Amino acid sequence: MTRVIRAAAAALVAAVLLSMVAGAQETTPAGPGFRAQTEPDLLGRRGRAIVGWLYNDGNSAVTNVRLRVEVLDGGGQAVASGEAYVYGNVPAHGRGYFFVPVPSYGDRYRVTVLRYDRLEMQ
Repeated sequence: MTRVIRAAAAALVAAVLLSMVAGAQETTPAGPGFRAQTEPDLLGRRGRAIVGWLYNDGNSAVTNVRLRVEVLDGGGQAVASGEAYVYGNVPAHGRGYFFVPVPSYGDRYRVTVLRYDRLEMQ
């Protein structure tokens, strides 16, 4: 009986955490031609991180996309940050996944595209 109660409690905690993560997703500008959807990786095994999708609203595919994620407090001030690359190429009007280690979580996150290379197809 105790195992059943523990399993039910664990399932409830997991459901609450997942609903908090799903509710935290938002799409915000990330630089000219880009926007980002972020969420904290609360269940990750690699330490604190912000994960999400970078949307490329431009007409050209891009590669070597370097991001900065700033952790913001309740007043909108940056209290921590991290940098990483988007995985793979980001197609025109498509999206690419990112994982950015950060020292702490915050109330909100600001993503900035630092640099990228345009892919020229011939």
